[in-house]
Amino acid sequence: MLPAMRLLSILFLAAILAAPAAASQAAPAKAPPKQDRKITASPTWITVDPIGVAILRQNRIQGLFLVEFGLDIEDETLRAKATERLPILRDAWLRNVSDLAATRVRVGRQADLDVLTTRLQNTTDKMLGAPGAKVLLLQAVVRQR
Repeated sequence: MLPAMRLLSILFLAAILAAPAAASQAAPAKAPPKQDRKITASPTWITVDPIGVAILRQNRIQGLFLVEFGLDIEDETLRAKATERLPILRDAWLRNVSDLAATRVRVGRQADLDVLTTRLQNTTDKMLGAPGAKVLLLQAVVRQR
């Protein structure tokens, strides 16, 4: 009976000693909160995630067209509307940039930034239903595959 008690007390002691180590390992590491990459401290600025589309020629990917921009909206009501409709705006911008990449962007040449900005601005005004949001282009890159 004594060896059984001894075995039980050793197991109990091992369980007590292992509990703090198991507790510290059991807590999952929390991912840091996603931080917006703000390029300005202006409260009127809305950051838009970069848009990247393939440049296709003869059903083959020739390159990649990356566009990075943001919106500067002075009017609070329009800014709230734009923030609420950002997924819809993003879809419209993506379709528009895809169309531009298919028709006017060529690998090895600089993209026409005036045409790009005008198209993004027109799409934004149309989707928001009113002018007042300024599209500010940060970069447009044409990469060869």
